[in-house]
Amino acid sequence: MKPRKLKVLYSKNQIQKRTKILAGKIDNDYKKKKSKMLVVVSVLKGAFIFTADLIREMKMPVQLEFVRISSYGSAKVSSGKIDAPLLLLPNLTGKDILIVEDIVDSGRTISFLKEYIRGQFKPKNLKVACLLNKQTRREVDVKPDYVGFEVKDQFLIGYGLDSAEQYRNLPYLAISD
Repeated sequence: MKPRKLKVLYSKNQIQKRTKILAGKIDNDYKKKKSKMLVVVSVLKGAFIFTADLIREMKMPVQLEFVRISSYGSAKVSSGKIDAPLLLLPNLTGKDILIVEDIVDSGRTISFLKEYIRGQFKPKNLKVACLLNKQTRREVDVKPDYVGFEVKDQFLIGYGLDSAEQYRNLPYLAISD
């Protein structure tokens, strides 16, 4: 793979500050709902770093679960088809659930996952937190409840986001060529 030209969009520090703010908002919202515990469903692979940092900043008890679902594969744009190789979840019926995603762009993946969770578990409430919201690419009407950063239609890598399974380990978010 040829080296990529990268331009840092959000530094490690900026991401950490924004993640801490989001965690505080989530804690406050669920405290108002008198929630005793929040089930966080992290979407693999991209959201795992953001999820880890987010839940470490949260004060309320958290149950962590993972699903693997994508509409990208190794492409730079959504294929329009949902691939869900790992949707095994315990019984979450009647629980407060927060889906954590790295980026919401077309909206297909998050829409599919929300419908699946609602249909399977009838949660007490279901919300979405994402690190990045790319509204300009939206094809399905979904609106994340908690957004780290609004971004333009650019190809981003780092902090969990990849290009052909590489660059997830960058501690910042970058615009890639």
